[in-house]
Amino acid sequence: MSPQKGSAIIPELLQLTSLLPKSLHHIKIAVPGPFQEPLIYQHDQALAAGIRCKVPLGRRQVIGITVDENTPTGDIDPSKLKAIIEVLDQQPVLPNSILTLADWMSRYYQHEFSSSYFLALPALLRKGEAATLKAETWLTLTPAGEAIDIEQLKRSAKQQALMAFLQPQQRCSMPHARDHGFDLTLAKTLEKKGLLSIDNLAHHDAIKISAELSETPLTLNNEQQQALTQLTGEGFTPSLLEGVTGSGKTEVYLQAIADCLKNNKRALVLVPEIGLTPQTVRRFRQRFVDDIVVLHSGLSDLQRQQNWLRAAFGQAAIVIGTRSAVLTPIPDLGLIIIDEEHDQSYKQQDSLRYHARDIAILRAKNEAVPIVLGSATPSLESLHHAINGRYRYLQLNQRATGQALPYVETVDMRQQQQQHGLSEKLLIRIKEHLNDGNQVLLFLNRRGYAPSWFCEDCGWIADCVYCDAHLTHHRHNNLNICHHCGFQQPPIKQCPNCHSHSLTAMGTGTERAEEFLSQCLPDVPMIRFDSNIASTRKQFEEQLAKTEAEGPAIIIGTQMLAKGHHFERVTLVGIWDIDSGLFSADLRAKERMGQLLTQVAGRSGRGKRRGEVLIQTYYPDNPIYTPLLQHDYRSFAHELLQERKRTRLPPFGYLAVIRADSAHAERAESQLKEMATYLLQLGSVRVLGPLPALLSRRAGKFRYLLIVQSDKRSQLHEALNPLHKHYPREAKQVSWHIDIDPAELA
Repeated sequence: MSPQKGSAIIPELLQLTSLLPKSLHHIKIAVPGPFQEPLIYQHDQALAAGIRCKVPLGRRQVIGITVDENTPTGDIDPSKLKAIIEVLDQQPVLPNSILTLADWMSRYYQHEFSSSYFLALPALLRKGEAATLKAETWLTLTPAGEAIDIEQLKRSAKQQALMAFLQPQQRCSMPHARDHGFDLTLAKTLEKKGLLSIDNLAHHDAIKISAELSETPLTLNNEQQQALTQLTGEGFTPSLLEGVTGSGKTEVYLQAIADCLKNNKRALVLVPEIGLTPQTVRRFRQRFVDDIVVLHSGLSDLQRQQNWLRAAFGQAAIVIGTRSAVLTPIPDLGLIIIDEEHDQSYKQQDSLRYHARDIAILRAKNEAVPIVLGSATPSLESLHHAINGRYRYLQLNQRATGQALPYVETVDMRQQQQQHGLSEKLLIRIKEHLNDGNQVLLFLNRRGYAPSWFCEDCGWIADCVYCDAHLTHHRHNNLNICHHCGFQQPPIKQCPNCHSHSLTAMGTGTERAEEFLSQCLPDVPMIRFDSNIASTRKQFEEQLAKTEAEGPAIIIGTQMLAKGHHFERVTLVGIWDIDSGLFSADLRAKERMGQLLTQVAGRSGRGKRRGEVLIQTYYPDNPIYTPLLQHDYRSFAHELLQERKRTRLPPFGYLAVIRADSAHAERAESQLKEMATYLLQLGSVRVLGPLPALLSRRAGKFRYLLIVQSDKRSQLHEALNPLHKHYPREAKQVSWHIDIDPAELA
């Protein structure tokens, strides 16, 4: 063939090649909906896992996340596969480590396949927003700034401090600098000297970990030092750090994180709720120079997205967050800490019912990093694993300051004069502590003015029209409100039963307690903590700031006060009412009561003066109080473990609850009866029910439950897996869901 003829043929060959059908890739994508597996779509290019795409779903267009590229097989008809509409990311937004966790979660918790994948993303990314950081002000050292000896700036202590802060990192955002007390005016002064540059840009590169400290660590006692020595290291090592309240667990966390940063690794710290984050973040920022990112539900969608991206891009050395932060991508992760690991807030109670503590342990195992579970009152599951050697068991038995634990006693309410549930003995003791200039903390786990609105003549009580629950009276806005569904109405003036006008509030909530004590002690500041007065992060921080003021004060609050807060000047804790935990039918009621009592009592005497605790109860002889009065939570927990062992309940067996809701009680019950019959035929699980839930009607729906037990986790899952195929989630006007490892049976 002559060159002239060949050159003429080549364009023809190219033209023919362009007409050939392109090889289409089959991509598995997690899409929102009631699917137990990813759906398969077509695309003209291979896509890595963890990329967001816009795809058709019925008549809608939705955002999905690529899970895997599927090799075409004869079982797939290409003509029936829809094409991806748009690829939203150049690079995966979720790394393989998080995708692996998400896949495990969707299968273990037996929920819609995509739920765990979307849980890992902030709301704006789930909606298709760009995975990019917004432009902000950055401070970057110039070569002159990197080389300068900061002693040359000794005439200006502030300039010297900012340069000392910047040199280990070389670059930081202006918000991070502000967190450490530096302002833009100071930065501009150094810019004029050619020591740093100030730029407004969207910076996506990782920030170097400096591992520098802003303050000198506290000196550890022998127990703390032994614990820290065993916590430092590499590889997957789960440790339970059990320490009495005030034993200095947080200081151990801080020093363990410092060691992690020195190894150029990052840390993830989980706290049970946003109420703990202000104190935790403040203490961490006082200690570390490196940037800290915070993730919790109190942030706006934009704040959460930006903080999540900063964590994912490696622009923070420490990530502090609540439950869902466990799925945050963190490059070079080196340590995970779960503070107050026993707390029920780590268990999601709706939608995908996962437990963040358990996911964190799996993540630590997958990424081969140590994990620390810390608590003064460990969960029975964690304690059992520590006793059996699955976790390293570290104990702090004394307070870090050497201060004695508070003296605890019960007040027999059967022999006390009382007003609104406050005994004369506790009131006298309150006055004594206030006269000494101290603070008093009163725990009352009922918000609102009173738990009931009732008729004094016939005993009628105002109930919610949608729930099997009494309405709680709130005097500040003159409403009766259901705390389960949110229904509210003004208090009625005439009894619908006997037509009497003698209606009034019955019982005591935090609002009424504050009112009564203000009347008894008009000159004493009252600081209330409940979700009515401290529902936002700003409101909570404002209330916390009040506790730091000098002079006597009374702090009144619900269980949000029991979670790790340090009140330096509280010397008396009064527990208004805790008896309800003695008789609850819930699986974990006694465990939670012991934890709550121990945690609340631990707020007392954390300063220079030894504290005391008074527990008001109508059952002072109940054996549950015996170990708790001696600060012996360990013995209390061991007794509960023996009870669980006898009944083969967790951690000695495995449990799931199937809950069904319907506007028609008989349909919900009938659905669960069918499931119970099916499960019993298998012979591998034990089934109890159907039973009405403890709150049998909520938001207009009747609620029934089926309790499924097994001695083996694998048998439990094998029995439950087919239920989704046999019984549609939404059928016969009944909706149902499975709760694996339930935190409660309510």
